[in-house]
Amino acid sequence: MNHLLRERRGKTQPGIEPEPTVKHRADVAVRDAVPWLFMAICVILLSAPTGLPGGTELMFGVSVGTVYFWSAHRPESMPVWAVFLIGLLADLLSFGPPGTLLLSLLIVHGVAHTWRYGLSRINFIWGWGLMSVLALSLTLFQWMVACIGALRPMSPVPSLFQAALAAGIYPTLSVLFVWTHRTIVNPERA
Repeated sequence: MNHLLRERRGKTQPGIEPEPTVKHRADVAVRDAVPWLFMAICVILLSAPTGLPGGTELMFGVSVGTVYFWSAHRPESMPVWAVFLIGLLADLLSFGPPGTLLLSLLIVHGVAHTWRYGLSRINFIWGWGLMSVLALSLTLFQWMVACIGALRPMSPVPSLFQAALAAGIYPTLSVLFVWTHRTIVNPERA
């Protein structure tokens, strides 16, 4: 009898968690937006005419690394609509073949999001290697599209530089993102 009474009380009485306030919901929304806002700011800054050598290639590396990390480790902070919009912005601001950067970011998001459970179980070196292979294949795809668009073979050296830069910057981005994940985006895990 006591068991039934306890069950009935549990169903009729409200839980002990208070209703989230508007301030709390806004705080959660801003914390979830940090990764894609970082990527949007980097795309805008790296596409600006600052005279930074390799700025466009660095924009590709930062974008791919950001999408790869956050899609694998916290997918709710890197939704597909944000990847699409920032990829579209990056395509509009870069002088590469139209649509290739957008498609590349969507492919990276799809791969990292689909394999996120496996990526969470492997060590950093294997994850970095997978990201590097993914960046290399996507830059070669961009190179092929550029060759088709120019109707002549072009040098693959800029594409290889772009892939090497994407692979080389990922460990630094990863350290920054792990710190951001533990302190800003998800402070309960600090």
